[in-house]
Amino acid sequence: MSRRVAFVVHEGRPAAVEAAATLRRTLADDGVEVLDAAGPCDLVVSVGGDGTFLRAAHLAAGADVPVLGVKVGRLGFLTEVEPGDAPPLILAALEGRARIEERLAVRADAAGGAPFEPQWGLNEIIVEKRARHRLVRLAVEVDGEYVTTFSADGVIVATPTGSTAYSFSARGPIVTPDVPCLIVDPIAAHMVFDRSFVLRADQVVTLEVVGDEPGILSADGRASLEVPVGTRVRIRAADRPSRFVRLDDGPGFLGRVREKFGLPAEPEGVAERG
Repeated sequence: MSRRVAFVVHEGRPAAVEAAATLRRTLADDGVEVLDAAGPCDLVVSVGGDGTFLRAAHLAAGADVPVLGVKVGRLGFLTEVEPGDAPPLILAALEGRARIEERLAVRADAAGGAPFEPQWGLNEIIVEKRARHRLVRLAVEVDGEYVTTFSADGVIVATPTGSTAYSFSARGPIVTPDVPCLIVDPIAAHMVFDRSFVLRADQVVTLEVVGDEPGILSADGRASLEVPVGTRVRIRAADRPSRFVRLDDGPGFLGRVREKFGLPAEPEGVAERG
């Protein structure tokens, strides 16, 4: 049985580098081949925070393998396990015994105007302004039907996973990961209407750069691509979901939300009701 694990590590965080080195040694002792974010593999492991996990998820999507997040530091929405508890979960994933959770991802393609390489995102695809003191005008279509034109800092097309990331900062809704949908958020719209749209996961969003100012496109915060005026960006659900390795008794999404945002703890007596 093939047992190859690729690591993606937050190299700027000493604790992550140390944890990854320990994990590599432990896995090697168990006969697992360890790679450094390159080459064919059976599992991708991120060691760091949610940003590191996004890079790992992109790599895993390209290899069509699951991804596991080992958390070092603050609680995140994506990382799953402490370094000391990771080896048995990694082995379980390699042997097909681990719980796998599927998450909707998104893909952006050129649909007219300037061409660009397809972009993949676990959290979101963003088209935003290029110049700091300017706005970008983006015409929004859904399944070929014109909806509106936002004059704004940009527009986000987010997944449920991304609803707690940039979309949240843009006042978008928090969506549980098992609800298949796309979220369209204007960023700081300079117009009366500045609300989000929640769409079915099988719908297709097209953003066209109109007006005088070009924009830039990015996926999950990776390097931006310039999108000149007249460019049409088609965004839809990716063909395959991202696959997360999860603990059987790991924390639930709403519990993570409560802890991450410091929501009030359960009031006394609520457990006895109903």
